[in-house]
Amino acid sequence: MSEHNQEAVGQSNSPGGVSMFHDIDQSGALCSLDYHTPEVEASLGSLENWFSLSRLHRYAAAARPSLLYIWNTRLSKAFLEDVGHVEVLLRNFIHDRLTRDCGRPDWYHETNRYNLKLPFQKSLEKVEKRIEKRQGAAATPDQVIAELSFDNWRFLLTQKHEVNIWKALINLNNGGMPHYRSRNRADFESDVELIRQLRNRASHQEPLILEAAPTTAETEQLDAYAAALENTAARIDPDAAQWIIANSRVEAIRKHRP
Repeated sequence: MSEHNQEAVGQSNSPGGVSMFHDIDQSGALCSLDYHTPEVEASLGSLENWFSLSRLHRYAAAARPSLLYIWNTRLSKAFLEDVGHVEVLLRNFIHDRLTRDCGRPDWYHETNRYNLKLPFQKSLEKVEKRIEKRQGAAATPDQVIAELSFDNWRFLLTQKHEVNIWKALINLNNGGMPHYRSRNRADFESDVELIRQLRNRASHQEPLILEAAPTTAETEQLDAYAAALENTAARIDPDAAQWIIANSRVEAIRKHRP
């Protein structure tokens, strides 16, 4: 049983300030969870020629390397779907709380108030310049929020920001985190960091498998990724977490590991 199911007991089902997933059909009708075995396979030699020996070394000992390679790819993309939902949920949550805290939607310009360090400021400057060059006008807060990278959002959750940003995020006067009872920053950051690692690995087509054959370590790692996604979403809004889980393809694909 994941953490959010325990935290949500006795709590309201009202959103934690982010309503983007409300009133959406959770029946699963909007997505297909079926896993279709690839109809065309390739030899290990062909895969190595196309994608390099170093990339295929983990698949070489599999009875059917092509099937395992495709399975890993599909699992990576399924995880990325869930990561995308959680990433948008997280950034909208932070944006909402900090906007309320300082009274302006461009809170990211409150450098001193939030002790924003030079790397964040440089990322922000690049985003604003890129948007302005593209459209010939100053970037709006909504545009900036949409283009800041996941690394930037994760950076705002570090210990150095506990006394300013984290305090603002859990402050009930700003909306707070009513579904996250412990309000422990380190636990929240740890899960977001694990999501960041998953995002980077899957985005760069790095393998999620550890060996050709299934291992306990691999199962535990994939479970940890799934738990981090669920916990992070549920701490922000349990309804959003339920919708993400209901429409996720991850578990269905994991059952078909070659």
